[in-house]
Amino acid sequence: MAVEGETQEKKVLAQRRAAKRATANQEEESKMTKAKVIDLASLDTVKGSNEGFDVKIYRPDTLVDLGIIINVLGKDSDEFQKVSRAQSKKRLAKMTKGGFRVQNMTLPPDEIEADGIDLLVACTKSWSGIVIEGKETEFSHDNAIMVYTRFPWIKEQVDIAIGDRANFIKA
Repeated sequence: MAVEGETQEKKVLAQRRAAKRATANQEEESKMTKAKVIDLASLDTVKGSNEGFDVKIYRPDTLVDLGIIINVLGKDSDEFQKVSRAQSKKRLAKMTKGGFRVQNMTLPPDEIEADGIDLLVACTKSWSGIVIEGKETEFSHDNAIMVYTRFPWIKEQVDIAIGDRANFIKA
């Protein structure tokens, strides 16, 4: 019986210690919550994505800054969402005929890649510092397609920047 009483007492003590720890943790969390109130408007990635971000372009081999700046909209921007939705609708239309889903339909890889480039081009608003074969290349829709197709490492850097919401949070 003495052993049974000791184990019961140990259980009660363990429960009390656990309750104290839980209370202490709740108090600490409460203090942290009160100290860390944040206005969500400061994290408005839609607004920041619509304002744009300057992407610095780096050499793919040495990561040296090339002095090229490409201004882009983010993935939460109105333009990105509009183009992305249109591409999704186009794909769905191809995958359904007469109201029925086409079985085993796959989209050609070149079409998927072209859509990706079109989305990047739609989000590219300007650039500076792009020189190809000794001539400065002015920004245009067609030139953006050419640059992103000819220089996939630039396309990749721009794509990553557009998808990184942290780039579109204004401090």
